[in-house]
Amino acid sequence: MLGKNAKLFFGVSMCVLIAAIVLATWGFPKIVQSQINKNLRLENSSAMFEKWRVMPIPLTFKVYVFNVINAEDVNEGAKPILNEIGPYVYKEYREKRILGYGENDTIRYMLKKTFYFDKEASGNLTQDDDVTVINYTYLAALLTVHELMPSAVGLVNSALGSFFTNLTDPFLRVKTRDLFFDGIFLNCAGENSALSLVCGKIKSDKPPNMRLTEDGNGFYFSMFNHLNTTESGPYNMVRGTENIQELGHIVAYNDLTTMRQWGDPYCGQLNGSDGSIFPPMNLGPPERVYIYEPEICRSLYISLVGERNIFNISAYLYEMDESALASKLYNPDNKCFCKKNWSANHDGCLLMGLLNLGPCKGAPALASLPHFYLGSEELLEYFDGGLSPNKDKHESYAYLDATTGVVLKGAQRLQFNIELRNMKAVPQLENVLTGVFPMMWIEEGAEIPADLREELHQAHTLLGYVEAVRWALLGLAILLCVAAAACVSRAGLSPCKRHHSSVSFILRPGNNFDVNKGQ
Repeated sequence: MLGKNAKLFFGVSMCVLIAAIVLATWGFPKIVQSQINKNLRLENSSAMFEKWRVMPIPLTFKVYVFNVINAEDVNEGAKPILNEIGPYVYKEYREKRILGYGENDTIRYMLKKTFYFDKEASGNLTQDDDVTVINYTYLAALLTVHELMPSAVGLVNSALGSFFTNLTDPFLRVKTRDLFFDGIFLNCAGENSALSLVCGKIKSDKPPNMRLTEDGNGFYFSMFNHLNTTESGPYNMVRGTENIQELGHIVAYNDLTTMRQWGDPYCGQLNGSDGSIFPPMNLGPPERVYIYEPEICRSLYISLVGERNIFNISAYLYEMDESALASKLYNPDNKCFCKKNWSANHDGCLLMGLLNLGPCKGAPALASLPHFYLGSEELLEYFDGGLSPNKDKHESYAYLDATTGVVLKGAQRLQFNIELRNMKAVPQLENVLTGVFPMMWIEEGAEIPADLREELHQAHTLLGYVEAVRWALLGLAILLCVAAAACVSRAGLSPCKRHHSSVSFILRPGNNFDVNKGQ
């Protein structure tokens, strides 16, 4: 009877062990990941949905202006000396308006950003500060005309004398509030035929940073007003209800699935998310994470650096590396982002660290990382002071939660530049040195607030308990199996059917063989 019970006990313990192994290696991970996926995917019942729709905290939007100290000397051929002023800090609120749901598991929405000046965070800086910056609009107009019809540059320049107030050189003396949001007045009233052509071109193209005056006799130019309270989109994003690894992927913007501006399938790819949501990383962190930025009409990527601990949470650190904005010699894939013949010194692609925004903006704007970080040394040699690339201050990065893919902390930094070109036919430019001139750089950054951080901590703690239970059950099952085997052994039974080997048969009593037989 004891032997029979021991065998039953052992059989049950083996079944328990098999069940524990299945649960530990497949069941528990599957259940936990299923719950995580349920909370992350974009549907009304998920924990993430409302936080994604209305960002629970504002982003910090910082603007740094490159004030030109020696404008008069630059006009006579001297190297520019710059003085960075900033940051001017704004709170950036984001809200999405849901338009509906589409095929292929997508959600369709419009994005609205709202900016408020943060006086406290800006310190002694105010929106009434006077700065001297490169005149982006003036140079953009001349460079565009110079590319299309060089002989007309002088005529257009005379018209621009009426378009701008007090146009004596390629610099603007302006208040920061006008430069950022309120707008700089540009006059279109007059009998000059060239002026009418310039204003007519602007009216037909409708560039986003140009706002028509109420009387229709001019425009207001500003860098960011078109972003403020104006909806962008529509975006079509994957919800992740069918494939969680596709969560957050933008598949269309403005009803276009490719960015045709670049004229190339590779550069026209619409990759990545809008930066607000990423898929979980249970399958391991990808080498690159892509973010689509409509303001530059392309997706940029940040590359995996490694695992880090931030806010006592395990995270993966991603940073933008030099290959993203590299020249075609360093990264041949970037050749389709080139702008041909951008200056007399270079043909084909731009210098290392520059992105041509011409196809995107319809104007000869150039983007880079702040202070030409990760860019060519040649860009810095144009200046006599004021630029100092620094990894900690000027890189773009993101810390993503190792489990959920939630952004714990991140910053996206971008600098806007334009070429200051020597043109003998233009009095304001006949003596200047040709080079890439920065106007300002911006930073959009955020970190997870304390309450959400605590919520994430609690979730990780719960996952830790689940992990402990998972392995504890497996350990108990193993101990149970060992105990059952011991009971069987004490009962004088073998848990398995006995098989006699040839050796045991030979050595069994009653079989006597002379090992020396035949010698």
